[in-house]
Amino acid sequence: MTAQPSILRDLGATAAVAAFSLAVAAGFARVFSGWSFMEDLALIVVVGHGLGLVLRRMSLTVWIAVPLMAVALAWLIAMIHYPDTMTWGMVTSRTWELLRFELLDVRDQFRIAVAPVIYAGGWDVLAAIGMALAVLLADVFAFRADARAETLVPGGVLFVFVGAVGDERLRVALTVVLVAVAVMTTAVLRSYHAPVNRRTGPVPLRRLWPAAVAIAVVVAATAGFLGPRLPGADAAALYDTHGRTGRGSEIVSPLVDIRSRLTNRSEVPLFEVEAESASYWRISALPEFDGNTWGFPDQDVERLDEPPTTEGTTELYQQIEILDLGGTLVPAAPDPVRTSPRGALGWLPQTEALVAPDELRRGDRFEIVSDRPQFERDVLAAASNDRPGDPIYTALPDGFPDEVEAEARARTAGSLSGFEAARLLQGWFQREFDYSLEVQQGHGTSAIESFLRNRVGYCEQFAGTFAAMMRTLGYPTRVAVGYTYGTEVEPGRFVVRGKNAHAWPEVWFDGLGWVLFEPTPQRGAPGAENYTGLPAAQDDSGTADAADVEADLVPRPTVDLGQVDEAFDPQIPTEFADPTLGSPVADPTGTDTSGAARWWWVALVVVALAAAAPAIVRQVRARTISRDVEHQLARLWGRSVVALSDVGVPVAPSQTPNETAAVAARTFPIVSRPITMLADAVTAATFRPEGASGYDAIGEFGSSTLRNCQNWARQIDRAVEDSVPRSTRLRRYFTDWG
Repeated sequence: MTAQPSILRDLGATAAVAAFSLAVAAGFARVFSGWSFMEDLALIVVVGHGLGLVLRRMSLTVWIAVPLMAVALAWLIAMIHYPDTMTWGMVTSRTWELLRFELLDVRDQFRIAVAPVIYAGGWDVLAAIGMALAVLLADVFAFRADARAETLVPGGVLFVFVGAVGDERLRVALTVVLVAVAVMTTAVLRSYHAPVNRRTGPVPLRRLWPAAVAIAVVVAATAGFLGPRLPGADAAALYDTHGRTGRGSEIVSPLVDIRSRLTNRSEVPLFEVEAESASYWRISALPEFDGNTWGFPDQDVERLDEPPTTEGTTELYQQIEILDLGGTLVPAAPDPVRTSPRGALGWLPQTEALVAPDELRRGDRFEIVSDRPQFERDVLAAASNDRPGDPIYTALPDGFPDEVEAEARARTAGSLSGFEAARLLQGWFQREFDYSLEVQQGHGTSAIESFLRNRVGYCEQFAGTFAAMMRTLGYPTRVAVGYTYGTEVEPGRFVVRGKNAHAWPEVWFDGLGWVLFEPTPQRGAPGAENYTGLPAAQDDSGTADAADVEADLVPRPTVDLGQVDEAFDPQIPTEFADPTLGSPVADPTGTDTSGAARWWWVALVVVALAAAAPAIVRQVRARTISRDVEHQLARLWGRSVVALSDVGVPVAPSQTPNETAAVAARTFPIVSRPITMLADAVTAATFRPEGASGYDAIGEFGSSTLRNCQNWARQIDRAVEDSVPRSTRLRRYFTDWG
């Protein structure tokens, strides 16, 4: 019968496997920017392997222990990522709904997402699930299937997969660490599972660690030096997750084409504009929202007939030269009214898109005149929003989440007009959200809910969510896609690059037309400062080197929105002015769940420590008890007698050890030999000749006499564990502190 290993050996082996799992978790640095992910994944590793240790010490079978671990890890993932959806610590239908939405988003965006992505919006949950599976399988292989190197397979597969879809960040360093820890873990597991030598016993882990660490360092250093220098080490990735860009791509929806440029943040110049002043260069407006995408409806290309000049607009002449822009849609400042030569470009009136007759090529030039609107705050505040001309601008899909409307009403409470509602909503996004490209793409309802919960995203999500929220309030909206103004290389000449791709919402005002708003932080449209309250701003940074990314989010420029607002005379009610514009707005629900997950983590750690306490105390007491053989034998005998009483062996204090052994042999035959041998050793040590030591007295029982006695006591304890019900086993674990 195999004795259960000591708690210290079990702790040492568990620590080695957990160290390997932590090295695997660190590999996610190639997928996520920064290190915020490590806290959550490390918690999964510690709780998973710690729980596995506790369940082993309780001698639970694999059929009970593994499901318990799986359930516990699933609950932990829910507590980390969805604490506000749980009731009294229990998973609810809302938890599963959010999980499903986010995983569907990740599935849809996986082929076009670009590493690093932000640690949110479904990618965080996917990483947690992968890590939990790796921890569960590693623990089962190492301690339930007596595996050695095979234990590393689940985590190794996860590490390789993450590396295949990740960027180059810390590629060599992370691999070197993984190799080093893998070698050390394999050595520890080989010692842990090695047959025990009857003469010398198991090799103490404290003697194994130095050799294991030395070998691990040598192997890892060799791999780190030679690996990058092997032929083919710098080959292309096995699976390219960086999307595909370039000229000539067919534009099914402008949002799809711009989406790829957004995530790549390309420095490639796409077109040049010569104009008297800067503007957002719009490609198309997207009025149709089907719950998954913003797009344009089926429509026929018409001739662009010059409309009458609208009051309050100024003409803006632009000369556009194509450099590396694909498709057939031509960017221009809102709102284009004529082209030169006349009829050179087609016109989609419902989306205000200019269409070239052929695919755009380098060197194509277009002359365009736009009626650039000049909107005033007081005029907008007094305008209605009732006659957009088509119900498509207020339509929402069936089943659109009620939570989005509730959030919109909470954030625009007190507004008396469409302009006031739009400004309040714009201010909320500017104050409370962060801008980042390192997040999965998406503009469907599930992406909107995820975006509102995580409060971080990029312009498409800001624009699409703003427009959808305004529609829930009954205001006509659409999403415009195009580019920010670009780099002014010389007065009146702007170079627009891929990184300038942008999306923004537009709201309809009767008698005025479509009005741009800017919910995306660190963005501001030139020419719209007087009513948006935002200075002109765009992304002026260079292309980010993924290997050098050191922050989770693109930094937000310092803009005092309150001071910007004070520069204007707002003919607006005080409820709309919002004097605390720079301060966080209180949660309308009146609840604060920001620290809930952290408290649950503390509770989990406390529970784990409480569960491991009896085993730790027993081991400490065993090591601190007197080294006299008589005292140690008395302790072993006492534990064995208590264990035998749990299976019904009648034990009386008046019995000698040999009498007790005889009764136990009759009542519980399976322990006949170990209890008899242990009783003989205890009797010999107790009634030894005067002047003889305890070791001399029990010398006849073998050269490793005390170790033999310990093994006999373990055999008795194991036999009892296998014979009593689980409730008794659990009681013995927590009550037997000897």
